[in-house]
Amino acid sequence: MAARGPNLGRLAKTLRRHARDGWQRAVFSRPGAEGEEPQVLEGGTVDALVEAATEAANAGRVKQVLVVDARTRVRIDARYGKAKVHTLDAATKAKVMGGKARVLEPDRSADLLRVIGIMNPDGTISAKSAKKYKQVNHFVELCRPGWERLLARRTATPDDPLRVLDVACGNGYLTFVLTEALRLAEIPSVVAGVDLREDVIGNCTERASALGWTHVEFSVARIADVTPEPTPDILLALHACDTATDEALALGIGASIPVLLVAPCCQRELAAQLASRDDGALTKHGLLRREYGSTLTDALRVELLDAFGYKVDVVEFVESTHSPKNLLLRAHKRPGADGAPSADKLEQVRARCRSLGVEPTLLRLLLARADRGTLEG
Repeated sequence: MAARGPNLGRLAKTLRRHARDGWQRAVFSRPGAEGEEPQVLEGGTVDALVEAATEAANAGRVKQVLVVDARTRVRIDARYGKAKVHTLDAATKAKVMGGKARVLEPDRSADLLRVIGIMNPDGTISAKSAKKYKQVNHFVELCRPGWERLLARRTATPDDPLRVLDVACGNGYLTFVLTEALRLAEIPSVVAGVDLREDVIGNCTERASALGWTHVEFSVARIADVTPEPTPDILLALHACDTATDEALALGIGASIPVLLVAPCCQRELAAQLASRDDGALTKHGLLRREYGSTLTDALRVELLDAFGYKVDVVEFVESTHSPKNLLLRAHKRPGADGAPSADKLEQVRARCRSLGVEPTLLRLLLARADRGTLEG
């Protein structure tokens, strides 16, 4: 039996009826072609919509979705021209959010969720993306104490916004998530992201443009070359690899940035230094040595942050069932801290490193900065 062709007359009538008061996008796909990228039409006239839908149907893309707004989408099978309207009512919304209150709701944050790839073009969130959706909402809650402490000490205004710097930002997904959370909280902000790779910075810039966010900028730069002016309120460094995390922390400490949110990644440096030590199985076996080196690296980072006037929380960034890279160092500068280290605490860290036979990059960078300050003074 021959495959049923599209009912173009009824398809056109259906589209005109549902799109007459406005529409956002249309998504055209083939039945049973889940791995194939759908065709997406972003806005336009109703005539343009009907023309595009007709061409898509003739090409076999008979599964069509008309996204009317953030809460309403219309599913159409072009072979019959019949429509089924889906509305994001309270029950459906609660199901999407996993039965919990989420900052990034699927309707009011639809643009952001779609741009970072969590929401599909047709307005749905797949089961695969549901985990990521929960994770980014969890990330917002981890960041919230930071901006709340800041705003308890000063008021963010359009003339003096909250300033966020994301170093080694990569694709900037969490940069966008934090920016959206600040927008929803009606906190004026200016956000900057830097990374070495031109391709990811280009992608970030395109996403910011798609969202119409003129207060978010991305640029290509090395962390060591960044001189933030004026001083940011929050520094992000999420999964900056190995010693790039140390460079980010040194930048934050040196610039006296009040809040540092750092998720370490690939802590290889000390594991290599420990290889020459004989601490039994702990350093003999590569896997144990890597785990030991990773934990030691972060422990020394916490102690150095404490020495330089920061209170540090070590919290779970992502549930360990989703990723082993699940540590977040959340540091808040103590009231009254002037950026100078505690000599006693700093010496304790140095003594510990000498006894272990290690020299972490963060200690070296901070000591070099302190030496420069002495010379300049």
